[in-house]
Amino acid sequence: MTQSRRDFIKFVVAGSVVAGCPIDQTLVAAPPPEASVHGEHNEICHAVRDGQRFDRPPVSRRADVVIVGGGVSGLSAAYFLQKYNFLLLEKEPHWGGNAYVEEFEGQVYGTGSAFESMDTPGTHLAAELGMKMLRVDDPDPTLVHGTWVADTWRTGLDHLPYPPAVRRSFKAFRDSMMKIDVAARKEELDNQPFSKYTSGYARQISQWWDGYGPSNWGAKTKDTSAFVALESLQSIAGDRPDDRITWPGGLGAITKTLSELLLRSRSESMVSAATVVAVEPQKDEVHITYAREGKMETVAARAVIMATPKFITWRLVAGIPEAQIAAMRKIRYIPYPVVNLIFDKPVYRRAYDTWCPGNAFTDFVVADWTIRNEVGYKPKYNILSCYTPLQEFERGRLLTEEGSRELAANVLRDFQKLLPAFRTDPLEVHIYRRGHPMFMSTPGNYTATIPVARVPLERVFFGNADSAGPESLTSGAIAASRMGADWVEKLLAGAPRASVLRASRCPA
Repeated sequence: MTQSRRDFIKFVVAGSVVAGCPIDQTLVAAPPPEASVHGEHNEICHAVRDGQRFDRPPVSRRADVVIVGGGVSGLSAAYFLQKYNFLLLEKEPHWGGNAYVEEFEGQVYGTGSAFESMDTPGTHLAAELGMKMLRVDDPDPTLVHGTWVADTWRTGLDHLPYPPAVRRSFKAFRDSMMKIDVAARKEELDNQPFSKYTSGYARQISQWWDGYGPSNWGAKTKDTSAFVALESLQSIAGDRPDDRITWPGGLGAITKTLSELLLRSRSESMVSAATVVAVEPQKDEVHITYAREGKMETVAARAVIMATPKFITWRLVAGIPEAQIAAMRKIRYIPYPVVNLIFDKPVYRRAYDTWCPGNAFTDFVVADWTIRNEVGYKPKYNILSCYTPLQEFERGRLLTEEGSRELAANVLRDFQKLLPAFRTDPLEVHIYRRGHPMFMSTPGNYTATIPVARVPLERVFFGNADSAGPESLTSGAIAASRMGADWVEKLLAGAPRASVLRASRCPA
């Protein structure tokens, strides 16, 4: 795409400039006690990473429980603990975390967390909140070499635009993988790379999964747990109907509903733009220090739920055993921007989620798919959400406006090459950048690493999707939060203490 064309289209860049840094960069550390919090400095992220100590003022507030992180994990934990004196702290000025909706002239679109499956913790909570389930009801197609192929892993394999030998290889691979008893071999498969199973088949199979994997669980074939990939393959290639549900804006609709409910009933307990810099267990309580509006504040709580990813958690919480820190540090995370193409005319409404192997993005979603056929619905815009997971070494591309604009321009370029009908310019291109939003489902992560990483301290529970697994899912985050809420209730009641739960598993 030429520079002049890029300048003609409006590119809107949003998301954390520091690509997932655990510290709100409008605030800065205070190394000596007399120093004040001031300025906008990116160095604060490195200060936290390097273990710089922040000023700890005296306790100015007390709570039964402090919840750190206002994404779906933290919001659901607060919802489950409404009867207690809780304090929810979120570093961003808005709620939702990775499940967050944006809006363009009244039409919503997602910035991640696209869908849920029926009969999961996510849909159970949505039902409890009174949210109507909107079914996707559309098996995923693939768009490759200018050919649109419906229902890729079932009837679609006969129509892939590859030589007959390659199509036969796809079928042989599918048929062989469908025979594996994934549940019975869970631990064995989880500790093997998926590439062990794609080896010997046509390279286009690995190429397809090298797009599907990063979009869904953050890892390419060689870095993916075979358990995770085979479980997914048997789902999309089996004879079960599509049981996915979503809303306009994706699962951000759940966090939006949760935050609005909690703000109405417990606004004094909801503190945004509050960046936690230290969580320090004491003898009978925990001290949580956070920065907000140019000041450091400390709150004391009888219990804490860390609804934050482990790469942040181990840096903030004192007293975590070394072996547990090692497990937390072993969990890998990918950078994951989402690029939304906003058109003022219909460009694509043929399927909900379309896979596009070999491009700058992995797949794209029609933002209003579930309401497109509602009586009286007249969309003004066709918004397509392009999922654009990057490799770990590419995280730096999100650090600058220019780098982010270039990435979004590459997505638009590749999108416009897919079909002749796509060769039209959008009104705007919005890129929402996140540096570490999704943990990678690497071999051993689910059965070996996560069980060690999530063991609670005496008064600190480790929530978030990376305490559940096997993938980074909204349902996993909610399941972990419900377990955390149960743990807090037992702790506040006096017994049993955290040691009773040390061997417990979070439901996936």
